[in-house]
Amino acid sequence: MMMSRTLKKSVVAFFMLTGTSYVFASQVSERCEIDQEYQSSHGTVLCETFSESFVAVEQKDKYGFMNSQGKLVIPLEYDDVGIFSEGFASVEKNNKSGFINVQGGVVIPFEYDRPSRFSDGLARVRKDGRYIFIDKTGVEALDVDKYYNLNPFSYSEIFLNGLALVEADSKQGLINKKGELVAPIQYDLIDLPFLEGLVVVKQNDKYGFLNQQGQEVVSPKYDSAVSFAEGLARVGYEGRYGFINQQGQIVIPIVFEEASSFLNGVAKVKKDNVWIIINKKGEEDKSFKALR
Repeated sequence: MMMSRTLKKSVVAFFMLTGTSYVFASQVSERCEIDQEYQSSHGTVLCETFSESFVAVEQKDKYGFMNSQGKLVIPLEYDDVGIFSEGFASVEKNNKSGFINVQGGVVIPFEYDRPSRFSDGLARVRKDGRYIFIDKTGVEALDVDKYYNLNPFSYSEIFLNGLALVEADSKQGLINKKGELVAPIQYDLIDLPFLEGLVVVKQNDKYGFLNQQGQEVVSPKYDSAVSFAEGLARVGYEGRYGFINQQGQIVIPIVFEEASSFLNGVAKVKKDNVWIIINKKGEEDKSFKALR
């Protein structure tokens, strides 16, 4: 995912004003993906995204960090870096990763592979061929190697609101920070993150909702579902759409040919090939009639 030339030029102009010659490259997940054209032209490349007021800098295959004022605050001495999260960033030397703090001090030694960012106080790393979670002191908090695949969500946050996604035999479930299963590994999809306390799940081509305790508030029975917004979720059944509340009750009948999620108390729906705006009672909002 590369930036447009216009955006790149505007970013370059900003750093020229700050007295530097750095340019930005794109950032994918928590790693830098260098734009070779700009790397060859300028020699120094930065990741696109600031995180906790830091941005990663690359020059001659060495990485460090710059602050939002354009000052290099962590030297260019690492072979690779992640981004700052919860005050820590992963850094790599000699093919092993550790973590530094915002002052640049190494707080977790270079013993790991494939580090994630910290989230909910934990980071996933690989050591001696197995995945584990460590806390901010480097102490092992959880061994998840019994799951052959651990999928990060919200890009690279492994734990979020105390839960993490696990996968086995192409099925997904949720664990807590103790490694206990909160939701059984039986779903084809758990569409994280949780929104308004619920998450969409898919099982046997049907959709429903789980709460953060792993309970099925709505069993998978709909042909489609989207996340809750303003207390209501759009669901589909046999080619029609309606809305349910957080208790799983149908509050707006499943009769529409198309429907959007609610925003600012209204949703756009299509019935009998005509688009209208409805409120949360399912009534047409006449004030939007001119928009039809």
